[in-house]
Amino acid sequence: MKNLFDPKVKAEILSRVDKLAPDSKSNWGKMNVNQSLRHMSMAFDIAKGKLNPTPSKVPPMPKWLLKFFLLNVKPPKERAETFKEMNTVANGINPSDFETERKNLKIAIEDFFISTSLISENKIAGKFNRNDWGKLNYNHTDHHLRQFGV
Repeated sequence: MKNLFDPKVKAEILSRVDKLAPDSKSNWGKMNVNQSLRHMSMAFDIAKGKLNPTPSKVPPMPKWLLKFFLLNVKPPKERAETFKEMNTVANGINPSDFETERKNLKIAIEDFFISTSLISENKIAGKFNRNDWGKLNYNHTDHHLRQFGV
């Protein structure tokens, strides 16, 4: 799995974010592009300890196995569970300014890239180091960019 702490991977993700447009349509799921941008930005706050999310449904498997899947397997297109606080659709979060949301996501990615202080545990998957967070955040961001065809 690629890692967002690799400068080339970060550049690839930022380039893909730039390919999104206000009228980008989802290939699956319920989020519109603005909701997805906000959702992706929020994910970076978890690793930095700024968001302490509540798991909605924890898969019935050991943490070590879930960690393996989160870091090494692309998530399914549909039915992927998210944390309650990050569910922009269920929470009625529908940002109106595409450019602001895109800018905020790019800032979140850049801040994550230079961050020296990340939390040491993922609530549903156990112990996490910097490399693990880089892989997870790549996998999550890639998933949603693919959702919108970029």
